[in-house]
Amino acid sequence: MSVQLSHLVEEANSTGSVKVEMAVDPRQNVKSVLCDATLQRHIERAAEQHAPGSWVSMPSGAAHDAQVIARVMPVAMLFVPSIAGISHNFEENTADQDICLGCRVFLDSVAAVANSGNARANARIISIERWCHNGAAPA
Repeated sequence: MSVQLSHLVEEANSTGSVKVEMAVDPRQNVKSVLCDATLQRHIERAAEQHAPGSWVSMPSGAAHDAQVIARVMPVAMLFVPSIAGISHNFEENTADQDICLGCRVFLDSVAAVANSGNARANARIISIERWCHNGAAPA
């Protein structure tokens, strides 16, 4: 990917009046991760409950924060639609009703994990809660 980016920078610098510089930080070279199938099933069930037949599964090699979080616990991702499909752009926006629907799906998914009787998942939830409250990284 850095080779492709370097070519784009060279191209931009050869044609534009503004010069672009690129620096690659090797610490940022984190591979994408697969979402946890069990967590994804919880999300799918909640999505079907709140938006029957109108949700889409989007298999993802997750990036974002999931790359880092996956080092200590399973991850899954929940997406809500952007208006006009515009994403990763300053014009990106999501309808309030889609945000609320996404929150309902998320809440039910988390509740399902907490109520699943999975001791490992419950321990991780407690660990993350402690982390959020006092800054201690989960064990």
